[in-house]
Amino acid sequence: MPARLSAITIYPIKSTAPVSLSRSAVTATGLAFDRQFVLCNEQGKFLTARTHPALLAVKCALLQNGLFISAPNVKPLRLEYHQLGQQYDDISVWKDRIHARNGGKQAQQWFSDYLQQPCKLYFFDQQSDRPVSDRPNHQVAFADGYPLLLISQASLTDLNQRCQSTVLMEQMRPNLVIDHCDAYAEDSWKRIRLGDVEFEVVKPCGRCILTTTDPTTLQRNPDREPLSVLKKYRKGADGEAHFGQNLIALNAGIVSLNDPLEILETTEPEHYPSAPLEG
Repeated sequence: MPARLSAITIYPIKSTAPVSLSRSAVTATGLAFDRQFVLCNEQGKFLTARTHPALLAVKCALLQNGLFISAPNVKPLRLEYHQLGQQYDDISVWKDRIHARNGGKQAQQWFSDYLQQPCKLYFFDQQSDRPVSDRPNHQVAFADGYPLLLISQASLTDLNQRCQSTVLMEQMRPNLVIDHCDAYAEDSWKRIRLGDVEFEVVKPCGRCILTTTDPTTLQRNPDREPLSVLKKYRKGADGEAHFGQNLIALNAGIVSLNDPLEILETTEPEHYPSAPLEG
């Protein structure tokens, strides 16, 4: 069976639970509605589940005019776009300063109560600007550095054969999952097409402590798996543990589940020190 698109996932608010889709528009900042919202502390610095694991339990449902937001032990929040504040603030995501729209007092109160600390919700809208660092003609909203992340199902299967604990794809937080290809085949892709859209595969994704957090229990893996395992066999020249590939879209269009993968251009994959499977 040829390689195909087997999962499409967005995270409307950065670091919250995934939303699975059967199809998605691809826009200038990646998948539509993906990480268009972010939470910040009172100093305007972004908050993520790296330091606030409770964010992983926040679920978003897309509404025609906004979001329906829920979390354990709190009353749900219906946030409509017309309720967003009119004020714009300069906030920081990593080293980037972004002019972002305030999410309004209702969202501010809801998330401050839920996280038990003062915070504000921000929205990346048409007045916001954040060029991709090494692709300045392309935009990224509140994702870490690139608009999209792609992982093959075979790569996760291989990783699980090396780990003592089961690793869920949800822990790796991809936007696009490809099935029916070899493990780490994505390392050698340079340009691909899915549905209407051509993508450039920019660079491997360096992984962080968030991958070690169980999305159900919100607890960190005591052995720091899978990060500790990835560092044994997927440590790149930059010193980071690589898993998955960062993408940018070269045009707008629609991607749908079961779209066949078309490989337009390949490249020499990064070399990693070999590590035998354990057990």
